[in-house]
Amino acid sequence: MPKRIDSLYLHFPFCSHLCNYCDFYKKVPQNKTLDYQKYHDYLESSFLVHKNLIEKYGYSWSPLKTFYIGGGTPSLWGKEGKIFLQNFLNEKNIQLDPECEFTLEVNPGAWDEEVLSQWRSLGVNRFSLGVQSLQKEMITYLDRIHSIEDVYTTLEYFRDNKLNFSVDFMLGLPFSKEYKRDVIKELQIALSYNPNHFSVYILTVKDNYTHFNNLPDEEWVEHEFLLVADFLKANGFEHYEVSNFSRPKKQSEHNLNYWRSHSVAALGPSATGFLFEDRLRYKWKPNQPEIELEFLTEEEFNLEKIYMAIRSQVGLNMDDFPKSLEGVVINWKEKLLVTEENKIIKLTSKGYLLLDSLMNDLFLLKLV
Repeated sequence: MPKRIDSLYLHFPFCSHLCNYCDFYKKVPQNKTLDYQKYHDYLESSFLVHKNLIEKYGYSWSPLKTFYIGGGTPSLWGKEGKIFLQNFLNEKNIQLDPECEFTLEVNPGAWDEEVLSQWRSLGVNRFSLGVQSLQKEMITYLDRIHSIEDVYTTLEYFRDNKLNFSVDFMLGLPFSKEYKRDVIKELQIALSYNPNHFSVYILTVKDNYTHFNNLPDEEWVEHEFLLVADFLKANGFEHYEVSNFSRPKKQSEHNLNYWRSHSVAALGPSATGFLFEDRLRYKWKPNQPEIELEFLTEEEFNLEKIYMAIRSQVGLNMDDFPKSLEGVVINWKEKLLVTEENKIIKLTSKGYLLLDSLMNDLFLLKLV
């Protein structure tokens, strides 16, 4: 049976400003024209490397069912980015399935109507908006350069044009307790703009983070997370993955491919792809079009599949894994961290909150 790739992640590495908390690979262009051309050259060269890789292991492209452009700030790529990518896809014979979910990340203050219209003409039909908070003090402490006015202008545009969009929110922000951040009030406002999806992340930073000593305690963050989960579920959203909530049938299909452990190709500096049938993860070097390969052992692969399955409502089919897993799952059920239906294990919102500690339980097992 042929091994097909129908999902692609493309990393755009440029931002107009480097936020103090973000650890994704990104940089501020010193000379936009020159730096973008270097990036385009990188993609051209890396595609040849990628072609040799997938052919070596017997994979071929199918029309893409999901395509995700992340970053960085992809909405800065502009009209020239749209033209480059259109030519790139045509020349490489990478086609989009008629039902392709095509996502572009957009930051408030880093887009204009003409550019978004250009991307929509290429096939973009889903947008992910980097809002993070609707409280201006929180935006400042996150070192975001957009203003609260930029946020509302962006939300209004996407609502008024009836576009399919997701909103990113962050929890556990510095000075949340001091400012008595009311994230539920922020979400109520966001809901009035009719998004189909929320991605809600807990801020994770290293101890050299500027506001490390001003972060709320663990109890605050846990309470905030469960409040948000209950609120969004009460408003018709499905908590379908640790950090993701969607209206019915509006889940991110691209991200679900990761959680289903499907093959997902990747291009762009520091992007990571996965070839499922060969247990092969690969990562692009940021400064040259070369890849680093990692072949997972059978046990690592099983742990990866379990982790991906239980972090979403794809769930864990107990028939697919060794009997040694049963005792751990019984313990989880007693603590109300999971539910089970037809041998499919799914985490509750409380279970999602404790995902990392649940995975520690599995490290003690033999999963081959």
